[in-house]
Amino acid sequence: MSYAMMNGWLSLFLVLTGPFLGSFISASAQTWPDRSNMAMSSRSQCAACGRRLDLIDLIPLISFLWLRGKCRTCKTPIASQHILAELASTLVALSAVMIFDGWLMLASALFGYVLLFIALVDYRTRLIPDGASFSLILSGPVILYALHGPAGLKTALFGAVFGYGIFWLVAFAYKQLRGREGLGMGDAKLLAGGGAWMGPFALPWIILLASSSALVFLLIGSKSKTLHRETELPFGPALALAIYGLWIWIAARGTNFILL
Repeated sequence: MSYAMMNGWLSLFLVLTGPFLGSFISASAQTWPDRSNMAMSSRSQCAACGRRLDLIDLIPLISFLWLRGKCRTCKTPIASQHILAELASTLVALSAVMIFDGWLMLASALFGYVLLFIALVDYRTRLIPDGASFSLILSGPVILYALHGPAGLKTALFGAVFGYGIFWLVAFAYKQLRGREGLGMGDAKLLAGGGAWMGPFALPWIILLASSSALVFLLIGSKSKTLHRETELPFGPALALAIYGLWIWIAARGTNFILL
C-alpha cells in the first residue's frame, strides 16, 4: 500500500471516529476520577429517567439534532457538554487531517483529544488530571526529537521546565501577597505540557491567548451570574484551547518552532 493511500485511510479513520471519540471523552470527563460507571459492558442510559439508550440515541451529533436535544422518553434536555465535546473532537480531527499527514496527523489528533479531556474535567471539577498533563510532558520531547533531532529535544525540555516554572512563580507570588492559593499547580503542569510540545518561545503566546480566551469566557459568564473578587474560575479550558490553537496556527502557516 502506497504512502498516499495509507495517509488517505488514516485521514478517513480520524474524521469518522472524531465525533465518537468526543462522546467518549465527554463521558469520561463527566465521571472522572470515578470510573466505576464507565464499564464497557454497561449500556448508556438517560441521566434523568434511567432509560437505556438505543442506537438512535447514541449517534454523535446526528442523534442530538434528531432528538432536538432532548431525551426521547422524558424530554429532559441533554447536557450541552456532550454536543460541544463531539463538535470539538470533530474539529480536532478535521484540523489534524487538513494540516498534517502521516504519523504527525495522528499525534496531533491525540494531542487535541487529551487537551479536550483536560478542559472538560477542569471545567467540571476545577482540577486537571495529572496523568493527562504528564502524557503531554512526556510525549512533547518525543515529537520534537522526531521532527528536529537533538535540538528539538533540548527545546522541548526547556519548554517544559520554563512552562512549569512561570506558573509556579506566579502561584508563589500570589500566595505570598494574598495568603491563599490563587493558581493551581495543575495549570502549571498543563503549561509545561504546552512548552514540551512547542518550546519555551511559544509560552508567552500561549499565556496571552489563554488570558484573552479566559476574559471572553468571563464576560460571557457575567451575563448569567454575579461575579466578584472571590469567584473561582477554571483556567484549564482557556489554556488547553490556547495550546492547541497555537499548535495548529504555527503548523498552518508553515512556521518552524524556534529551536534552542
